[in-house]
Parts: sequence; structure tokens; C-alpha cells
Amino acid sequence: MAKIAYRESHTYEGKGAEYELYYQTQAWQKFLWSREQQIILKILQKYFAGADVHLLDFACGTGRIAGLLESRVKTSTGVDVSGSMLAVARKKLERTQIFEADITAENILKPRKFNLITAFRFFLNAEPELRRSAIRALVDLLDQEGYLVFNNHQNLGSPWTKLLYRRHRRKNPEGIFNVMSIDEMEELAREAGLEIVEIFPVGFFHPPKVPVSYRLNLAIDNIASRLTCLNRFCESPIAVCRRRKSHGIDIPASRK
Repeated sequence: MAKIAYRESHTYEGKGAEYELYYQTQAWQKFLWSREQQIILKILQKYFAGADVHLLDFACGTGRIAGLLESRVKTSTGVDVSGSMLAVARKKLERTQIFEADITAENILKPRKFNLITAFRFFLNAEPELRRSAIRALVDLLDQEGYLVFNNHQNLGSPWTKLLYRRHRRKNPEGIFNVMSIDEMEELAREAGLEIVEIFPVGFFHPPKVPVSYRLNLAIDNIASRLTCLNRFCESPIAVCRRRKSHGIDIPASRK
């Protein structure tokens, strides 16, 4: 069976409803989302206190990130290639301007600029060239003093992810199990002319097929996240990026 390109993987009818149900019923995903919300709001407070925020939620899907932020920002924009996912987003988003488009092929949002761009659950699953095309397109839309925030929900540094990855490779060597390391996150940002200024760790304790209570997971995350030396062991790190500077001068992505 031919591998489906990531651009097309979420476009079939009914995908949006499936995606929403997944986050409403899977305990680990519900936990990750609760932690992600806390961290996104912390980022908003830390990096944008007192500022007007113009948000672009890239690969916005069913509108989870935009839904969290649209009442807290000046303007909110979402873009995705999946009409099925956006159909769900349109039902719940009130202040977000939504576009169904592939900005890696035609960046219809130019010449607009956004000082906060979010990209969740995208870069891990995208093919390498799509990763690079997407982040270049986002840098073109990023305000000079803006921040790009993205996550990696299967960090190879996590012992649980590493265990599942090795098991998958042993049992199904031709199958797909995407992983991404923090080093790869940093390289992706660097190639686009960005630098990661902070990583927020999410999800430290996820033993396969072993149910763990929300409270226990939260307690472990709260303790482990205080030690930056443990960041590389979390499952779903969130990176805050800005344009890379040399002696105070921005380095354009074309000079990567």
C-alpha cells in the first residue's frame, strides 16, 4: 500500500469528527492537552504581556489552539488544508478568520505579519521537505519581534517513546512511527533562521498500556519540569522560537 502524503492524510470526510473524539476520549491525549493549555497561556503572559497579539494558528485543524486564544488576542487567524477539520473549527470559533489553503504551495497570507505563530502536532508527522517548506513559509509571516511556538508530540528522548519506537521497528519495520528529537527541533529552527529560546517540557510518565491517573501525571510533570536537565526526557516538548540574531542583526532565512 502506498504511503499517503501528510498533506492529504487529514483531508478525508469525517476526519475532523474523529480527531475531536480522539482528544475527548483518550486519557493521555486529554492530559497532554490540559498541560499544553497551561503552557500556551504561560507563554502568552511571559512573552506578550501588555502587547497586542496577532495570532496565526498554522495547521489549526479543529481549532483547539485558536479556540483557547481567540478571546485573549487582538486578531486570530487559522489556516489548514483539511476542509473536514475546518468544518469542526468553524462551528466553535467565533473571532478567528479561517483559511483553507496550503501556504507551502501558495502563501496567500502575505504580506500580513503575525507576532505569534503556533504550529501544534504538525512538524513531527510532516515529511522532511514539507517541514522545511512549512517553517520557511511561517518565517515569511513572522513579525521581526514575533515568536513561533511549536511542539513535538513524540520526542525520541522520552524513554516511553523510544521503547514504543523500537518495538514498532522490530515488529513492523516497514510501518510508520514518526519520532523527532530535540536536536532535530533545534536544527529545523536554525535552518529557517530561527533559534529556540525556551523549551517547555510536557509529558514525562507514559508507560505503554499502563493507565496512570491524571493527578499522578500532573504531579510528575510539575516536579520534573522544574529541572531543565530533564527536558530531553519529556514526550511532548513545546519550543518557543524567535529570529536568530548576530550582534543584534537579524539573520534572514535565505542565509541559512
